[in-house]
Amino acid sequence: MRKQPLLWSWSVAVALMTQAAGAQQPATAAAAGETDALTDKARQLYEEGRQAAAAGKWADAHASFLAAWAIKPHYQIASNLGVACLKLGKHRDAAEYLTRYLREAPATKVNERQNAEASLKEALAKVASVTVQVTPAGAEVTVDGAVVGKAPLADQVFLAPGEHEIGAKLEGYAPATRPLAAVAGRAETVTVQLERAPAAGAGVRPFVVEPVAPVAPRAELRTPLLVTGGVVAGAGIVTGVVFAVLSGNRADRAEEVRNELSGRWNGERLCPDGDVPKCRELKDAVLDEIHFSNIGFWSLVAGGTVGVGTLVYGLVTMNAEPPKPGQGARVAPLLGPGTAGVSLSGSF
Repeated sequence: MRKQPLLWSWSVAVALMTQAAGAQQPATAAAAGETDALTDKARQLYEEGRQAAAAGKWADAHASFLAAWAIKPHYQIASNLGVACLKLGKHRDAAEYLTRYLREAPATKVNERQNAEASLKEALAKVASVTVQVTPAGAEVTVDGAVVGKAPLADQVFLAPGEHEIGAKLEGYAPATRPLAAVAGRAETVTVQLERAPAAGAGVRPFVVEPVAPVAPRAELRTPLLVTGGVVAGAGIVTGVVFAVLSGNRADRAEEVRNELSGRWNGERLCPDGDVPKCRELKDAVLDEIHFSNIGFWSLVAGGTVGVGTLVYGLVTMNAEPPKPGQGARVAPLLGPGTAGVSLSGSF
């Protein structure tokens, strides 16, 4: 008689089949409990998967076991489904189902558990075992964007070799991810700490009217202001004088060039027909004269204005008492065609 191939968990299958009274030994209480845990449809699919596995048709066995698992995710089905996945090269799925079986199967199933451990060891050699630790508890754990459960996970996460992304998300917290380069046969631990998300509007700084810093006593400000005003006024006047001198020098040079051109062309000063380099020099000299003159003028005006303002401030603050209402001084520049100066008004 030809010996049929056996699946290592046949003892589980026997417990699932309906036993005729007097034809077989009475079922134990544990076997009866296991049989009752499965629905009739799941039991039918399970039996079909067992028969396909015995015939070496692992693709059909996997399909039947998977359908039974969808109806009743029982550890009895997990063991056979894990073996079918292993036979088909689905090492990651095999590791998940076999781990589930070892976590839920009673310790009394010594032989079955030993077989499951041997198959799990074979599957783990082809995948990475990742322990995912997420804080706070209750956060959804994702692997490459797909949700795999809520923290804390009951089992490890098994990944095919390569690049992956472990993440977590929870309402009220900012989502976080961690990259992972999975290596076959290696155990990894990934920790994800979620931080509370900022409250709505937290990124907008509220408008707060800050108290105005008390004004320093006039005696403490007077000397620095007088010194600063004097320095600025002196710098403006010096700058104005320097540029005025430069402007005069360029005016003299422009006049010299004009005389040279006039002597060469019988008193005519027509640059377009004259010496081109000299004409260019004349143009540059005239432009420099205008620029230097403007800079010198406005520097003198600014320096004079600051100087007069500093002088007035010094006179007004000569005594430490604050000015009375209506007292004060106003300095304004006077600028116009042919006019430059300052206007001083006020009461003391």
